[in-house]
Amino acid sequence: MKILLINPYSGGYYYRLGAVYPPLGLMYICSVLKEKGHSVNLVDMNVEKFEWEGFNFKEYDVVGISVDTVRFPIAEKIARRAKAYGTTVVMGGPHATAFYKAILQEGLCDYVVLGEGESAFSDLVESIANGEKYPHIPGVAYVKNGEIVMLPSRFIENLDDLPFPDREKVYLYRTRFAGERATSLITSRGCPFNCEFCSASQFMGRRIRWRSVENVIDELKILKKMGYGSVIFFDDNFTISPKRVVNLCEEMLRKDLRFKWWAFSRADELLGREDMVEAMSKAGCKMLFIGFESADDEVLEEYGKNLKSGIAFDVVRLLKKYKIDVFASFVIGALKDTKKTIEKTVKFARKLKASIVQFSILTPYPGTALFEKLKHLIVERDWRKFDGTHLVFRHPNFSPKELKKLFIRAYYAVYTSPRLIFRRGIPFLIRLLAHKEAYSL
Repeated sequence: MKILLINPYSGGYYYRLGAVYPPLGLMYICSVLKEKGHSVNLVDMNVEKFEWEGFNFKEYDVVGISVDTVRFPIAEKIARRAKAYGTTVVMGGPHATAFYKAILQEGLCDYVVLGEGESAFSDLVESIANGEKYPHIPGVAYVKNGEIVMLPSRFIENLDDLPFPDREKVYLYRTRFAGERATSLITSRGCPFNCEFCSASQFMGRRIRWRSVENVIDELKILKKMGYGSVIFFDDNFTISPKRVVNLCEEMLRKDLRFKWWAFSRADELLGREDMVEAMSKAGCKMLFIGFESADDEVLEEYGKNLKSGIAFDVVRLLKKYKIDVFASFVIGALKDTKKTIEKTVKFARKLKASIVQFSILTPYPGTALFEKLKHLIVERDWRKFDGTHLVFRHPNFSPKELKKLFIRAYYAVYTSPRLIFRRGIPFLIRLLAHKEAYSL
C-alpha cells in the first residue's frame, strides 16, 4: 500500500520562535508501516511545503492526517480535498479522538484512529489492503449502515516492541537547544495525574508504560551518530520514577552519551530527591519545564494539580544549585481567578526568577475534564483560537478583552525585568513582544 501521512501546519508561537520538533507519533506509525512493507511518505507542513490544494491524492491508497484542536480547521480542509479524489482518509490525534462521532457523521474521513495509533493504524491498513471495509479493530471508528462502529482503543503494553521513529527527514529541522542541534524522543507514555486542563491522561492513559533504559540508550546512540548534541525528552512526566531517571542518567554517562537536554517535570517530584537532580545534572540536564500554574492555592485546587504554590521557590533553589534552568509555566483565567489573583501570580513569577516564563490562558481542550465542565459556556467556535492565548468560554470574572490585557501585561511584567533582558538578550525581547497576538513562548 502507498500511504501519505500529514502533519498539518500549526502556525503557533513556538513555531514562530523557532521551536519546531519532529512529529513523533506519525514517525512511529511510519516506522511500523515500513516494517510491514508499505511505501510511506510523511509530510510535516511545519518544515516543508505541501501544496495540498492542488495535490493529486490519487497517488496514494491511504492518507492519514494528525489532528489536534488548533490545527483541526486546516486538517478538515485537507481531508475533504483528499476525499474528493476518492482516496481513503484516516484521521487521528487528540481532537479526532475526542470528536470522532462528529467527524465521521460529517463525512470528513473514512476512519478515525482513537488514541495511540501504531497498532490500530497498521492493522487498519492491512484490512484495507485485503479489501475489508468494516474491520473489527480496537481503536478504529467508522460508519456502517448509518451507524457509528467503534471498538475501545488499546494501549501498547511493551513500548520496546515499537521500532524507533522514522527519522528520514530530520534534516529539515533546525531547532537548537543550548547551542546544539536538537531533536526529541519519548521514553514513556501515560500520566497518573488528572489535571483538568490536560488531555494526556485521557489520550495516553493514566497508567505509565516505560521503555526500558537499554532501549532508550540504543536510540540515544543513534541520535549521537546522527550528529545531535541536544535532546528533549517529551514524556508527559519524565521524573515520576526517580530510580529510573537515575539509572538512565548513569547509563548515559557510562556509555559516554554526552547530550545537553531538557524534560518535563512536576515540582513535588523534585523536592527530597536531590540524588535524582544531581544525577540529571551530571548527565547533561540543562533545563526542566515545570507547570507551577498559579500562585493561588485555591486556583491550584481547581486545576486538580494537587500541589501547593509555596514549594516553587524551594524547587528553583534546588535546581539552580545543580545549574539546571527552570522553564516555569503558568495558566491564568481559572474560574476562581480574579484580577488580584492573576496579579499575585505575575508577581510570583517575577520573584521566582526562572530562566523562561510562559503564561497561557485557560483553554478547555476537547478530551479534557475541563472541556466537559465548561462546554456549555464555550462561545468561541473557531478552533484556531484554542491555542492558549484566547479566552474561548464565558468567564464569570473577565471578558476576552480584559483577560487578554492581563495576559499581555503578565509577559510585559516578566520580560521587561532587567535580569531577563540581560539573560535572554534584547533581540529575544523584541521578537517576543513582536507577537502581539499572544506574547507566548
